[in-house]
Amino acid sequence: MKRPTPSPNDPARLPQTADCARRSGTRANGRAGFVATALVMLCSNGPCWADRLYGYADDRGVFNFSDAPSDPRHRLILEIRPPRPVTGSTAARAAATSLRRSPGQLSPLIRDAARQNRLDPALVEAVAFVESRFDERARSPKGALGLMQLMPGTATRFGVSDPLDARQNLAGGARYLRELLDRFDSLPLAIAAYNAGEGAVERYGKSIPPYAETTSYVPKVLAHYSIIRNRPPGAGYGWNATELPPDTRARARCC
Repeated sequence: MKRPTPSPNDPARLPQTADCARRSGTRANGRAGFVATALVMLCSNGPCWADRLYGYADDRGVFNFSDAPSDPRHRLILEIRPPRPVTGSTAARAAATSLRRSPGQLSPLIRDAARQNRLDPALVEAVAFVESRFDERARSPKGALGLMQLMPGTATRFGVSDPLDARQNLAGGARYLRELLDRFDSLPLAIAAYNAGEGAVERYGKSIPPYAETTSYVPKVLAHYSIIRNRPPGAGYGWNATELPPDTRARARCC
């Protein structure tokens, strides 16, 4: 239902000022009345909603409120804070400090996820590295979670109930990679679709979408995949760095 637009002369309408200040015609009736009036203002659905409210009652007993203190008499009277995530929830763990494991520690989980989806473990490892640097609690600004940076919809699609669980996350990411490889029959296109989405690859005629992030992402994954596959047995994981070594970047220009 559309709310009627209040008249400009309606005293109940909040003036459109920078700090959303409002002077109420109601006189203060003790602290309880002052706070109750402030709470109504702060929790209203109008354009003046704020998470903090300052106010004072002047010498005439008139309320004066603002979401930004502009008078020496303003005092913070109400503050609304977002609820803290429940301990142990996905949101709480994602908000916690990062949890990185070495590729050696993750290797059994990577091999298992790859085997179940007929993938080269080196490919799963390369994607996990480029996506999250092996941070199990990684969270992107867009909401992607975990080692393989699964979006909530993708996680649900592939049966991942807890994206911050390393085993589930790797399994979901590997299943997605397998589906993309079967669909596009091309490793570069599958990797591009993992980053930009299947629809984007289709829209650009089954080619790598010309997005800056994607055209950088695909060579990084392929270069890292090459490093892992050509790693001498027993060489360890000394190559694991934040960025690809400079000499691999030129070789990564595959597309």
